[in-house]
Amino acid sequence: MMRYRCPSCGAEVYFNNQTCLSCNTALEFVPGQGFGAMGSAALPACANRAIIGCNWAAEEEGGLCLSCRHTTVIPDLSTEEDVTRWAEFEAAKRNLMRMAVLLGLPLTDTDGQTPRPRFLFKSPDAGEKVIMGHADGDITLNLSEADDDLRAATRAEMGEPYRTLIGHLRHESGHAFWEVMVRPYEDRLASCRALFGDDREDYGAALERHYANPAPEGWEQEFVSEYATAHAYEDFAESWANLLHILDGLETALGHGLMPEDHRLDAPSDQRQVLPWLLEIPMADLVSTWVALSLALNALNDSLGHPSFYPFVLTPKVSEKLDWVRQLIRQGAPVPA
Repeated sequence: MMRYRCPSCGAEVYFNNQTCLSCNTALEFVPGQGFGAMGSAALPACANRAIIGCNWAAEEEGGLCLSCRHTTVIPDLSTEEDVTRWAEFEAAKRNLMRMAVLLGLPLTDTDGQTPRPRFLFKSPDAGEKVIMGHADGDITLNLSEADDDLRAATRAEMGEPYRTLIGHLRHESGHAFWEVMVRPYEDRLASCRALFGDDREDYGAALERHYANPAPEGWEQEFVSEYATAHAYEDFAESWANLLHILDGLETALGHGLMPEDHRLDAPSDQRQVLPWLLEIPMADLVSTWVALSLALNALNDSLGHPSFYPFVLTPKVSEKLDWVRQLIRQGAPVPA
């Protein structure tokens, strides 16, 4: 995450701030541009500002911002707990959407109008079993994951070293972007299958096998997470998510001057250009810089009794997969003939 300043007084403001804490200026965020004083950019506030604290600008009065337009199912607004959970998820989603804009990811269906990916926020309290996942551009998210205690319990039960809202969003978005950036193109699909495995394998059977049996011995050498071993879809999505983790983490470190002394990067002065610039750096350099940074932050977390900052190992094979995703994002989605 880049650092932001109040357009009125210059004080530091944070990504989800609605108001500058120094001068009380009402703020609104325009993706790809940054913060402005509300009303000064001739753009109205998102209609969800009062409901869930969305601080992005909309394109028209009473309309939704870019991020909120991608949400197609919301919880019962009369249930305060679910509105709070939804707000937590949307705050994380705005960071995902911010990155999508800066990285030039496709955010509509082939018609150029319909938002994609689309997010369905469902509550298990509504009486239906909510299974998180992706299907044809629709990402279903279980609002209970916004409860810290439940998420921590699930992380322990599943033996996961990492489970966060932004992690869920980045992982599931990987499935959605695979559908529009890989599946339609024979050359990309063949290359993806050669590296990640055959996506045509029965998905349900693969998951049953994954949960019924221990992970393959030595899986850490080829997969970024144990879940990535389940199916080619999950290997790709986990690799996609981890590349976004790395890009966002390095952008944040650059903004705060936290780069390791022997891994200095000469980033653009315009912070809006940092993410696209990072995408151009060879993967070996990205990995070595990220490993140096994450080792230091893992040690810092350990000294304070917190879990590891970044609990993943980037082996040569894992780095190769991350680089495939990096190249995919660099190339973008081809314009249909």
